[in-house]
Amino acid sequence: MWKRSLLAIVPIFLIIALPLCLRKPAEQIDLSADQLVIVSPHNEAIRFEFEQGFRRYYQEQTGRKVSIDWRATGGTSEIVRYVNSAFTASFRHYWINELGKSWSDEVERAYGNRRLRPEDAGYEARAAFLASNVGIGIDLFFGGGQYDLHKQAQIGTLVPCGLRERQPELFAGAEPLLPWGMGGEVWADKNDCYYGVCFSSFGICQNLDRLRALGYDVQGDVGPLRTWRDLADTRLLGHIGLADPSKSGSINKCFEMLVQREMQDRMAALAGELASGAISQPQALDLAWQDAMSLIKQIGGNAAYLTFSASQVPMDTARGQIAAGMCIDFYGRGQAEWEERHVGRKTMVYHTPDVGSSVSADPIGLFRGAPNAERAKMFIDYVMSVDGQRLWNYLPGTPGGPQKYSLQRLPARRDMYGAEHRRHMSAPKAAPYELAGAFTYQGAWTGPLFDILRTTIRVMVIDCQDELRAAWRAIVAAGGPAAVPEAMAAFRELPYEHHEARDASQLLQEAESQTRTTRDWALFFRDSYARAQDLAIQGK
Repeated sequence: MWKRSLLAIVPIFLIIALPLCLRKPAEQIDLSADQLVIVSPHNEAIRFEFEQGFRRYYQEQTGRKVSIDWRATGGTSEIVRYVNSAFTASFRHYWINELGKSWSDEVERAYGNRRLRPEDAGYEARAAFLASNVGIGIDLFFGGGQYDLHKQAQIGTLVPCGLRERQPELFAGAEPLLPWGMGGEVWADKNDCYYGVCFSSFGICQNLDRLRALGYDVQGDVGPLRTWRDLADTRLLGHIGLADPSKSGSINKCFEMLVQREMQDRMAALAGELASGAISQPQALDLAWQDAMSLIKQIGGNAAYLTFSASQVPMDTARGQIAAGMCIDFYGRGQAEWEERHVGRKTMVYHTPDVGSSVSADPIGLFRGAPNAERAKMFIDYVMSVDGQRLWNYLPGTPGGPQKYSLQRLPARRDMYGAEHRRHMSAPKAAPYELAGAFTYQGAWTGPLFDILRTTIRVMVIDCQDELRAAWRAIVAAGGPAAVPEAMAAFRELPYEHHEARDASQLLQEAESQTRTTRDWALFFRDSYARAQDLAIQGK
């Protein structure tokens, strides 16, 4: 009897004990130390290096130990959903139990609505939230894109952190060490709610061996795919990897860069007609938007798969499982460096398309009601210091560099790109300030459409993946887009035009409306792809 009981207990014990036994030292929380709680989409390498660095800094500044409780709930999109839900629950408790008021759907909608004015219904809840110290037990939002942290600042979940007052030298002079932004991108919040700590750009990772096998003329170790449009080449049918933009804010930003470049090219081509009045600005933007979304469809049609993980595409490119894909710069550079070191030759390269990407900042922000606010401000100071900035791109083991990991990120401070720093960097030729100056981000065209873009791409490319692939394969088999213009016209159809996008995005705000709208879009795309396939087969 006791043997049967033991056999039943042992598996349960193993389930409980194994995660504790396998947990890495960096993940253990020293409860005797001062605590700091951070939510972040950053990977384990970044979390490890910044925790070790901040521990040394904190010991020097205070004489005490500090332990960081990292909350890694997924990508930026998942973190934002968690943060919004947690703040709603926390404010609901405050509204009912401390203010003694009744909760309603109107109150829930109003408390985070930045557009409400004192004369508007529901403003009482908005004013109460902004005057409160309601929190969620987390101190900092570290990483993620500027778009999502900007939205948090507008809602009021992020609050001023005082960096400008503590480190005014970062913002002084004609060429400040930390500019507010460049090339149309915003790098820091003028209301002091978030600051960019490192840079990201976006581009193409490519496997040179696979591309040679597909008939590309690969000269040395320079990748032949130089523009976003190169990913639509019919030779790449079934050889592209893509990540889901609805799961990653960074991947959605990558797609936005593709849209920006394509729209800018079409608007430049229409410059004469715009100047003569033959076409209006909204009409031109509609055509440019259709070009950009059509290019995404073509690249999606070339895709061998679509993954939830932003890092999967460069890993599979390095292994030769795919020939190329869209990726974030630091994933591409890091994977290419690792592959060359282990294979002994350059088999994979990363390239930012020529004038094809802006430079975005990954910010850090202080949460309302942070339980360890002063400690959190010290962490922000550390991340923005020269010591903290070195960690982003210094090689492991170099003076002031990371202990174990090459993080492959680009620091935000301008003074980090001098010769004395470059000689220790993993990307010594990186020039984000020059790249930012070469590309002008037209924020008015796509910035307000960031959320609807990720949803549209998800439905258009992922939810309708089988129909998209069938249509694109039929078009390619018929000789390509130019050979079957009627099929391409059906393939290019969209459920809304650029000038209708803002209104369409309102349909995604409520759960019921979002479900109905995305279902309608899926039916629309499946119908257009089916007609495109039939027309391509008929025209073959």
